[in-house]
Amino acid sequence: MEAIPITLSEITKEWVAAQLNTKNLTGIRLEPMGEGVGMMSAMAVVHLEWDNKTQGPNSIVIKLAASNETNRNVAKQFNLYLKEVSYYKELAPMTLARSPKIYSADHDEQHNFFLLMEDASEYRMGSQVTGADLQESKMCLDFLATLHASLWNKVDDIEWLPNMSKSENAKNMELGCSAGWPQLLEFFGEFVSSKINSKKNDYLNSITSLQAKLDRAPRTFIHGDFRMDNMLFGQKPEHDPLMVVDFQGPLKGNGIYDVAYFLGHSAQTEVRRENEESLIREYSETINKQGITGYNFDQAWTDYRIAILYAWTVAVVIAGTMDPANERGFAWMSKMVERNSRAIEDLKCLELL
Repeated sequence: MEAIPITLSEITKEWVAAQLNTKNLTGIRLEPMGEGVGMMSAMAVVHLEWDNKTQGPNSIVIKLAASNETNRNVAKQFNLYLKEVSYYKELAPMTLARSPKIYSADHDEQHNFFLLMEDASEYRMGSQVTGADLQESKMCLDFLATLHASLWNKVDDIEWLPNMSKSENAKNMELGCSAGWPQLLEFFGEFVSSKINSKKNDYLNSITSLQAKLDRAPRTFIHGDFRMDNMLFGQKPEHDPLMVVDFQGPLKGNGIYDVAYFLGHSAQTEVRRENEESLIREYSETINKQGITGYNFDQAWTDYRIAILYAWTVAVVIAGTMDPANERGFAWMSKMVERNSRAIEDLKCLELL
């Protein structure tokens, strides 16, 4: 196996041609993606030049390990790159929930990795700063229902996919939340509810219990980072309505966690407040229509409140241990913390501690 490139500057025409299994590539040009894209990875569009006999894609996207050392260490701790490569190779073919086509992918024991994937630049990238409106929220929850139903009760034997609870990932989340709370308050304190902060010790002591409640059967594949910046919305008739990227943080557990993570971190607060009950009902009904029985609205709503509360752990880990890297990174983290804080108060989730 050829060595995996560590930086974008190491990408050559010969390496790309080998990954695409072609001898007809005559040139490449890399266009690094803009600020705020891919906090846990380095990404670029690779423009391709072919000989006259070949009709290959005009461009693809390459994704490598993060160059930011702080964020790269987080990726190592949670084994993010192995998970993403494994999802695309093993599980993406099992669901109709649309993610980019993968041309080649690999990882190594030093936590280097690469993905060569379909260029979806013509799609509109969602904005976690702006937040999801009602139409976008419906599309995203419909996507989740399809993804979750596809892999419902089919994930227990997947060794690389960690459990929501009693796993190394779960322990890291618990430790990260405790360690990250001071930085959370230092940089994002104005967005943290005083009620939540006053319950800090109770919250930290409840993380293991919340994880266990979200890890009960029936279990499915959880995307794990289902937020607007990972949503690509189709803009042309030939596009899929929605394509989702970034499968670096998947888990096995209750799919409602993805729903709560999205509505609690990415949906505009008023959209969530006015529509979350109907959106949860639509999610459970769509699950049922795809052949899944026994998961009704009442159970989904109970689980949703638990998941909104647990999503705060992720907000603290992200905002409290990662480097925002740039102004846009700080902006979406701020919105994540603010929205989750308000959702916990609106739904009286602190009563669950």
